[in-house]
Amino acid sequence: MILESHNFQTLLAEAGIEFTPPPGFVSCPVRENSVFRYQHAVRSPSGELEVRYRIGLFARLEAERKAAAAEMEVLASVSLDQLHATNFMAIVFNLSGGMFVEPTIFKPETTTLLYEADWSALCFMRLANNDFSPDYDSAFVLAIHKDGVADVYVIGLYTDISGATGGFDKNNLPPDVKSSLAPTLRFT
Repeated sequence: MILESHNFQTLLAEAGIEFTPPPGFVSCPVRENSVFRYQHAVRSPSGELEVRYRIGLFARLEAERKAAAAEMEVLASVSLDQLHATNFMAIVFNLSGGMFVEPTIFKPETTTLLYEADWSALCFMRLANNDFSPDYDSAFVLAIHKDGVADVYVIGLYTDISGATGGFDKNNLPPDVKSSLAPTLRFT
């Protein structure tokens, strides 16, 4: 089933994010799946890379939280600003089928330089067999967090070119993946 994309441009504007798709990439349908909801996707001209985007705006999430809590007497919760690392690892575990994959956590100054954000991390992995990505076997997950504003998740789906079935070599990436790792999102 193909879902109507939530207005990605509206989400970008509300979060104060500049978005420049990778050169030559075209929009593709947002598909319903049981693993990861996202609002926008683009595909490389060769079709060998699909990049999916999700923006979690704190203002919208907080409004949903308040509405859900209206009928509750006690609500234990944590700050949305404290969940980015946990959410990132949960996404990685869900996509990999529970396999631990060591992420790269960027230095604060690198995160500021690349994304004008407060925290970011990147991870490469083999995908579990599921309805999220039946046409691909590998992914990168990029998480970007801006305090008080949003968490952004970028997932690049591709097929590993190493031919190895066991290990995974994140240094042996297809050309489309290498060329698309440059920042396409930046908080303003």
